[in-house]
Amino acid sequence: MLELPKRAFRLALVLLCAGEAQAQVTSFPCPTAQSRPYTIVAGPDGNLWFTQSNGNNIARITPAGVITEFPVPTAQSGPYGICVGGDGNIWFTERFGNRIARFTIATQTFREFDLPTPFAQPWEIALGPNGNLWFTEEDVNQIGRITPTGTIREFVPPACCFPTGITAGSDGRMWFTLEIGDQIGRVESNGTMTMFTIPNVQVLPWDIAPGPDGALWFTELAGRAVGRISTSGQIEEHPVAGPFSGISGVTTGPDGNLWFVENDTDHVGAMDPSTGNVLGTLDLDPGARAFSVTLGPDGNIWFTQGDTNSIGRLATAAPGRAYALALDAAFSPEVRRVKLGQRMQWTFLGPNTHSVADASGLGLFDSGPRTLMATYVLACPVAGTFVYGDNVGATPDAAFTVPVTLPPTASVGVPFPVVWALVRPPGLVFDVQVKTPGAPAFSAWQSGPSRRLDYTALAAGPHQFRARLRDPVGGAATLYSAAATIVVQ
Repeated sequence: MLELPKRAFRLALVLLCAGEAQAQVTSFPCPTAQSRPYTIVAGPDGNLWFTQSNGNNIARITPAGVITEFPVPTAQSGPYGICVGGDGNIWFTERFGNRIARFTIATQTFREFDLPTPFAQPWEIALGPNGNLWFTEEDVNQIGRITPTGTIREFVPPACCFPTGITAGSDGRMWFTLEIGDQIGRVESNGTMTMFTIPNVQVLPWDIAPGPDGALWFTELAGRAVGRISTSGQIEEHPVAGPFSGISGVTTGPDGNLWFVENDTDHVGAMDPSTGNVLGTLDLDPGARAFSVTLGPDGNIWFTQGDTNSIGRLATAAPGRAYALALDAAFSPEVRRVKLGQRMQWTFLGPNTHSVADASGLGLFDSGPRTLMATYVLACPVAGTFVYGDNVGATPDAAFTVPVTLPPTASVGVPFPVVWALVRPPGLVFDVQVKTPGAPAFSAWQSGPSRRLDYTALAAGPHQFRARLRDPVGGAATLYSAAATIVVQ
């Protein structure tokens, strides 16, 4: 395996070309009519999860666009904010139910926790670096904290009013927006807060998210800008041209750009974080009213479209690249299929520091510590299943599998190429197995330094091949790759 230097590949200029880019946006209707999807987040299971504030559901959407809804036990609870806990559960706020709720994916069960303050209207929620969840209480001007077991404390900001968005920062603190008051707040683990005033007034700061530069980036519903605040409190506002648009959600994309949605003018746009320049915008469906946006485990940008009752997907995944996310709870997805010769990219969503390291004993790769919103890119020129672990944090092991490459068709008695490597790591060999039609199991075919050989099938039917990388001296090896199949005529 080949470790590649970190770099921000730029897709935005291609995607934002008029005409060609419009086909990059796909919308998936929600099953429940007028459900008003509100906030969306990448899940620990390789899917995305979102709230339906009018439909009273939380819902799951696969990268292919299949939606499953789960009704919240409390009627008319108004699910709003949503996040993944360090425990791997889905946590969300019930704005009208005045509760924080936990959904366990494995058992598809809910547990709800009442807030101490009546009519608090909990809004957004985010995981903190110590495993607790932090949330905003809009109507009572408070910030809440809930432990994984459900113990809640509330803290009052030293300024007013309407705390809305909240997120973890690269400095180990929580950051939030104060919608009325034009301020950004910083919260210590003990609840102590520091406030920072936005230079312009009546901008209605809304969402806030960590950027790839270590700063926090926030949207302005009325200010026609996306703002940046450093962890020491310096604020810059970067204008977004056009009419009043209601800039709502913001996230870091797979390309190192910031992506934002405008819920009044129905746009999704990209901004260069190094300059603050807007790279361009794309039109969404008329009247979509996009609220929330997030990076998916597939390398695409996903967003909620409240008034068209749908989830949008913007194709930002680069050709020749596969993706995964590093969360506190899991690597998502747990197993990623990668084509031979592609690159694998991880984005570290934290909020804690993690790493990606080969767990086979061959020492093939190690990202080293990666902080919030960092990336790691690895070339994949060898077939096998590569289990990797986290040498820095506690994220459970995951894997990516690289099958061998086969031609699309083959004929009995005619040799065809089987390719299992583009390079050979020094001192290592390859084991290649085949499963012929009707055979009960795989059997050895080749073992040694060769990277490809021709195979001649003696019978018609499906033939399967798989390969692994092995140290012939020490015995350490990867797992075999997922099977690649060719049907011989």
